[in-house]
Amino acid sequence: MEAKPTTPPPAKPIDENSLIKQRREKLDALRAKGIDPFKNKFSPDTECNTARSGFDSGALPEGHRVSVAGRITAHRDMGKSMFIDVRDQSGRIQVYAQKNVIGDDQFAIFTHLDLGDFVGVTGTLFRTKTGEPSIKLEAFTILAKALRPPPAKWYGLEDTEIRYRQRYLDLIANPDVKDVMLKRSAIIHEIRNFFHERKYVEVETPAMQAIPGGAAAQPFKTFHNALGCEFYLRIALELYHKRLLVGGIDKLFEIGKNFRNEGLSRRHNPEFTMLEAYCAFGDYNSMMETVESLIKHVAQKVLGTLVIVHERRDSFSAAFQEVIDKSDGVWAAIQTITLNLQHQISGLPPFVERLNKIAARVRTEPTAILATEALECVHQFQSEARTADFLAALKLAPQDRPTVELQTRIAAMVETANVVITPFKEAKTIDLTTWRRAKYSDLIKEKCGADWFAISAAERRQKAHDMGAEIGKEFEDFEVTNAVFGKFIEPTLINPTFVTHLPKELVPLAKLSPDDPTTVEVFECCINGQEISPGYTEQNDPIQQRDTLEHQAGGEPQKLDEDFLVALEHGMPPAGGIGIGIDRLCMMLLGQESIRDVILFPQLKPK
Repeated sequence: MEAKPTTPPPAKPIDENSLIKQRREKLDALRAKGIDPFKNKFSPDTECNTARSGFDSGALPEGHRVSVAGRITAHRDMGKSMFIDVRDQSGRIQVYAQKNVIGDDQFAIFTHLDLGDFVGVTGTLFRTKTGEPSIKLEAFTILAKALRPPPAKWYGLEDTEIRYRQRYLDLIANPDVKDVMLKRSAIIHEIRNFFHERKYVEVETPAMQAIPGGAAAQPFKTFHNALGCEFYLRIALELYHKRLLVGGIDKLFEIGKNFRNEGLSRRHNPEFTMLEAYCAFGDYNSMMETVESLIKHVAQKVLGTLVIVHERRDSFSAAFQEVIDKSDGVWAAIQTITLNLQHQISGLPPFVERLNKIAARVRTEPTAILATEALECVHQFQSEARTADFLAALKLAPQDRPTVELQTRIAAMVETANVVITPFKEAKTIDLTTWRRAKYSDLIKEKCGADWFAISAAERRQKAHDMGAEIGKEFEDFEVTNAVFGKFIEPTLINPTFVTHLPKELVPLAKLSPDDPTTVEVFECCINGQEISPGYTEQNDPIQQRDTLEHQAGGEPQKLDEDFLVALEHGMPPAGGIGIGIDRLCMMLLGQESIRDVILFPQLKPK
């Protein structure tokens, strides 16, 4: 019998145009019966999951009448009866329609429903023979007809391009994606609650600015027709917030969009959501307490825990695919060997079947368990493949060339698994109960040697280059050190770490440290291997601030925000300030590996 291939042949493509035609015909048939799905109204009295969970818990008794509405996500025709799943934002519930209950005419109309349609249903709660909480249909209203079919994989849309470009399909097909986005909303809600409880005032400041300030970044430029001049989309919120401190608003925060005309990556989106908060009479120490308390508050309220496990499913899936690719090579070698045998191997080898079963569980089970199983599988197969019984089954001798080729491929598969799968054997855990504080210079010396700041700038540059840091020719000395920090130190800071006393050149808007004037009273809160929040003791000396900003402007007066400096000259109270990237915070709290997976509509190049 001919051996089966590792992967099934591609399914015959679906003619989407014919499906659209069928749906339009059903719409026309409904309208011919006097039913226009787009003009009907329906008021549900219960959410789908409330009805389901309430019935399960006993809060809602059997026979209790409910009205729910949502999208049809499953459809099972049983002849004179029919099951559908109705899903709203809260979840799903099964609906059972019987011809002898709703009547021939209504049942005929019910058969015009398709996956994706919106429907309102009224009926009584009951439990099916299989134990499924359900609604026994008494009446229904078609609320919208979906004229396009759902994605080919209704549960688990996997095409990344479609997921990001047509996010509405992603939300329909992947409940876990919707859950991430709803939790993002809850996170922002709790951030506001936290600051309101501490008597902070929420403010709104201009998104279009004549001079983009508050950060060193490339802005987007636009033109204001009515005013006849250029404006920039803001790159930071900071300078307007300090104007408000001058004006007497002592505690303030803003959650808003910033825009930077820079690169795209798994951690960067040109349009991103930022929180900035300022507290008069505070400093970087008090703002460290604010950041720690804020993140703990949000985690506890939204997630119910301060210990967060990252499954890293995307990374594990990519790594596991490398092992699958190697197993395909092993299987191909076995197929080649068996071509000359009278009784060829039927079906897949057990180890390939086992790997395929593991792959099918990547989205639902802990990656640490799957990684352990995958490694056991390939190592066990390697041991079996060296036995006399295995070679005898293939009519091979240990010294035969096909044997050597097969063992080489098996060894390559095992080596790949050892390299790419082993890191997933232990779950990545972030513990928000303990927050470390460490000076920037101490972390640098731990990594680069105690003499790092004693050697010459040229020696530092060479040492950084030898370590593998990406050093630009135009980099100043402090930028060389910061490149080392960014590549070799920040990615290791998984649990919360406040990195303090940064070089003054990195943060021109902060106060100098009294004990070391080469540094500033600044922290970077790093979690999950990336900066989550910087915080400062804000500079309120207008003379020092002018000197710093003039140096930063590089002699180009048009880059200097003169109005901001004038505001400082009217007197700004000493203050502490923080910024938190909401997108990165959500990535950390929700275990997402790409910033695009916490943004509903990430930036994409137009088609």
